[in-house]
Amino acid sequence: MYLFTQRRTADDDLAGRLGAVALDAHRNQCDDEDDPEDVLLAHLATAFTNLSSLDASFRPTRSNSAPNLPQYSTISRLYELIRLRPAVLEVLRDQVDAILRRPGPTLAEGDGGWVVALMECPIFLADFTVEAETRRSLQSRFIGLLCNLPNFIHHSLVTYLSSPTYPRLALLEKVELLCSFISFRIGRCIDEDEPEAYADDWMVRAGARVASLLFAANLNNRSLPLSAFYVTLVDSLGESILITDFQAWENCKSRFSLCQYPFLLSLGVKMMLLAFDGERQMIERTREAYRNNLSSEELENPLLVLRVRRDRLVDDSLRQISLYRADLKKPLRITWEGEEGIDAGSYRLQASCHAVAHRQNQAVYFGMFLHDPDSNLCWFNPAAKGMEDDFWMVGVVVGLAVYNEATLDIPLPLAAYKKLASESLNLRDLAQVQPALARGLQQLLDYDEGDIEGTFLRTFVGTYEAWGEVVEVELVEGGEQLAVTERNRQDYVDRLVEFILSTSVSSQWEAFAEGFNEVCAGNALSLFKAQELELVVRGSPEPLDVEALKGVTVYEGFSPEEPTIQYLWSVFASLPSDRQRRLLAFCTASDRIPATGVSALQLRLQCLGDDCDRLPQSHTCFNTLSMWRYGTREKVERMLVRAMEDSEGFGLR
Repeated sequence: MYLFTQRRTADDDLAGRLGAVALDAHRNQCDDEDDPEDVLLAHLATAFTNLSSLDASFRPTRSNSAPNLPQYSTISRLYELIRLRPAVLEVLRDQVDAILRRPGPTLAEGDGGWVVALMECPIFLADFTVEAETRRSLQSRFIGLLCNLPNFIHHSLVTYLSSPTYPRLALLEKVELLCSFISFRIGRCIDEDEPEAYADDWMVRAGARVASLLFAANLNNRSLPLSAFYVTLVDSLGESILITDFQAWENCKSRFSLCQYPFLLSLGVKMMLLAFDGERQMIERTREAYRNNLSSEELENPLLVLRVRRDRLVDDSLRQISLYRADLKKPLRITWEGEEGIDAGSYRLQASCHAVAHRQNQAVYFGMFLHDPDSNLCWFNPAAKGMEDDFWMVGVVVGLAVYNEATLDIPLPLAAYKKLASESLNLRDLAQVQPALARGLQQLLDYDEGDIEGTFLRTFVGTYEAWGEVVEVELVEGGEQLAVTERNRQDYVDRLVEFILSTSVSSQWEAFAEGFNEVCAGNALSLFKAQELELVVRGSPEPLDVEALKGVTVYEGFSPEEPTIQYLWSVFASLPSDRQRRLLAFCTASDRIPATGVSALQLRLQCLGDDCDRLPQSHTCFNTLSMWRYGTREKVERMLVRAMEDSEGFGLR
């Protein structure tokens, strides 16, 4: 246990300044003297005595900013010099080991240079020539020390790591180290046939807490993708253990839970927990129906049964979903009208999901959404009053897409998913919805050439167009007479962003969110970040892996070895990337792969008969491509290209 006092003496300040000057001198000497190793060794012996001396050596002598931490560029140059000298590296390893075993006396508030000095130290990295066991020991001691530091040092560390000048690769290096450390500890639990023991491993808890500091820093500068923080070995714990972890987190039990740190969970784990949460709610809704049947003369169906006509799939699906609002949590069955005994329930609502995507594209023309040609994205139309039922329907099926992993080509911006995830919005989000306006607002914020009021001629008023007329809304009381000036321009921009993305479309958004939550509401949804929700709905834009797709394809009437199928895969692989995506969209209604990978796609290839001159058909609701046994590769390519060109985008059948 370390004691953190609230003051620093004048002697401490003097020692810190002299220590920093000495470090600069040693670093300069390393370039000029004949024996730089002696200089470095002398400094290491002094600086790495304990945490106080380490902090004094690395604290800047003058700083007008808080926290008072060394610059990355300064400290990295020192370690670059040390990396070139193996003998010095060995001494550094021993010094770091000693200082972590006996950190030393009292530290004062504001001390943080030692944290940065150790965090940037190459000793902890896998590429450093030290035995794995020794490296793990050093890592565990440092991570344990970091975990138990007071909040003010944690805040200083987040500020340091989120600085615009902090290198992306340096942050990634630390994230990978922590994920590897947590994986190693969880792996040991799995190897010892006690996978649930991770909850009692203090190293897993400490690693997760330190990783949360890096995650917070990354949220500020957004340099790394969310997937960089996934500890994929968590997937190996198994569903039962992960569900137990989720339930412990739900019930606020005192035990450690990985769900306390959802950024560590892969998208696959989160989707599994979302499915569990939804199925649990379905079971409860079914039980409620049975209980109602015991006390009521009118029997209630414990299932949600949709009866649809094959030639009216879109209309029937959407109409019946709107009729059975209270039953959306029930287990789903889809049957074809006039084809009793044929159950399409295994396809769940993927057909309806694609249907609503098709309808939302039409909705642009009906006035529900506004399409921006620059971003090619849509946002809610503030003039679309009285269309709450339609927005509710869109929300329901977007929710069904999340729950069923049905990839939809719905061009909603990240802002929509941030609102669903209760994340705050800013000018960056407006830049997706209305890029031209956002650029103008950024110019307003950056303008430093004089009279803002006379140059931009703006007042605190928001506007939108409603059926050919311009509607003006004051952003504050008396906003029409309140000019935008240098002093209030940030407030104006913040209020205008809030107006465009929230207040002007509040009724439309509330209906959409209500529909979404009819399906997805639950504790599991809070595990997702906005980018993950967007990825689940819209799919991944990463290049298509044709071999992986081939590995999960199901054949109906075809054999994988027959010539027509071999021709098909040869054509698919030879197409340029954009044509591959067009072919994928022809088969599945989306040119993106599911968020959890191609394995969740399961393309179906169906044989329609012997060779003929008829074009292939797609049934996008069921990810099915139906084709004849074309006799040559050239014919397969020609017929596929013609079918794609003749299709109407979604190809719903």
